[in-house]
Amino acid sequence: MLGVGIIIPIIPALFYTKHLSYFSNLGDANTIRWTFCLLMASFSFMQFFGAPILGALSDRIGRKKVIQIALIGTAVGYALFGIALSSHSLFLLFLSRIIPGFFGGSLSVLFSSISDVSSPEDKPKNFALVGIAFALGFIFGPLIGGFLSDKSIISWFTLSTPFILATILALLNFVFVHFFYQETLSVKKDTKISFFKGFTNLHKAFTNTNLRILFTITFLNTLGFSFFTQFFSVFMYNKFHVSQKTVGLIFGWVGICLIFSQGFLVRKVSKKYQPHVIINYTMVLMGTFILCLIFPKNIEGILLCNFLIAMTQGLNSPNLLSIVSKQASQADQGETMGINQSMQSLAQFAPPIFVGFFGENLNNIPFIFGGLSIVLGWFVFAFLFNKK
Repeated sequence: MLGVGIIIPIIPALFYTKHLSYFSNLGDANTIRWTFCLLMASFSFMQFFGAPILGALSDRIGRKKVIQIALIGTAVGYALFGIALSSHSLFLLFLSRIIPGFFGGSLSVLFSSISDVSSPEDKPKNFALVGIAFALGFIFGPLIGGFLSDKSIISWFTLSTPFILATILALLNFVFVHFFYQETLSVKKDTKISFFKGFTNLHKAFTNTNLRILFTITFLNTLGFSFFTQFFSVFMYNKFHVSQKTVGLIFGWVGICLIFSQGFLVRKVSKKYQPHVIINYTMVLMGTFILCLIFPKNIEGILLCNFLIAMTQGLNSPNLLSIVSKQASQADQGETMGINQSMQSLAQFAPPIFVGFFGENLNNIPFIFGGLSIVLGWFVFAFLFNKK
């Protein structure tokens, strides 16, 4: 997650900050928008294929080996990103997102590993611990990306500098997993592996009577939140003309709020309320707070909105994931989490494509559609899933 966080302030800066000229030869605003959107979509597009493959592979050979393979692929992607920036190569830039996008599907393996060792009542708390790790990536990733790419801090810092560190960290993580990670899969399963498993997963997601409503909710929730995360930096560059460092600081603030929410509130609230009760409130509130981003005229108002979004998302995410996990048998955790990851990847792929067609106003469109998507997901949850 640290590497994902590092990218947050940098990719939009390549296209939407006037003092940088990395890809100034692309042409008009429409061409720039489409290039940026396709670059953002390429990661999730490959994750859509990678998640079910890695999930199925982890059922066959174990979680540990798949996580290690994914870390090597991630390190290669970060290294290529730094080389692409140094050489101003748009081809390498796309390649550097495609490779880690495929191996980023290992998130489903991580959640399967948590499910392997968690009792049903402990799943919200344990998924929240993973959420804290993600939040730490949200704090330090954008901060590292923002500060290490700012040559006003140290003269030899460039946009490539953060990715040297990201590559080293991915390799160190590989070593850590090798020596300290204990395999969690007790019974291996001969799950079929197919490159087109993502499409099969979509079919299963909407034909499985136990899970199709939940996967629809997951899709809408992830879709809305992805509009926020993928276009917030562009929004800040366009509307407030801030630096990468400022964007990094704001995302660091979001990460701190997520840690408080998932590290403290989830444990407190989960003792009193079931996951479906919590989601009844957090989802509609989060959608509303994302919609509210179009109104502030100053950064203080933006920080307040981000605080409210982070608090509700921190409660919402682990409880929704817990409900999905509880609907599957222990033997099907890997496959179910792979399907869930496929739905999330499809949802993360959709916002850049949508904005490419309809997003000339990047200050409003992403947050309007993002907020409405989550509110729609709440309607499905409140009036279809709860009744079922």
